Amino acid sequence: MPEAVPFVEELAIAAAMIAGTVFFHAVVISALAAVFRATSARVWGPLRFFRDAFVLAAESLVLMAAHTAEVFAWSLLFLKLDAFRSLEESFYFSGVAYSTLGFGDVLLPDEWRILAGSLAANGMLLFGLSAAFLLESASRLRIGEEH
Repeated sequence: MPEAVPFVEELAIAAAMIAGTVFFHAVVISALAAVFRATSARVWGPLRFFRDAFVLAAESLVLMAAHTAEVFAWSLLFLKLDAFRSLEESFYFSGVAYSTLGFGDVLLPDEWRILAGSLAANGMLLFGLSAAFLLESASRLRIGEEH
């Protein structure tokens, strides 16, 4: 049986991962906002509809790519900690936990179990941040040139 990891060490690892992924996500959202501001030209009629649809779709895809990168970062951490044997298993667990789906068919070893809850909280926070950003973008597109 593997030796237990000190509680404080596990919390420090979780805090570092959460800080890193939150910062990365903030950079992605800030970049998207800068592009959004730079490309918010006046467009009317059917062109505005397609521009708005394209903007929301592009933002959604970029945010999903950011979430995928964050899940991948967690999966690399789990490989480094020897919690899983393969990248596929580690990525699968990370995605299921990050999305808070939690099937329970793949679990972290007991000595790293606190990281599972931290990963889920991290995913919930970042999905909420993404949703808030998309809602604000949609609102600004709907309101149009009033901002």
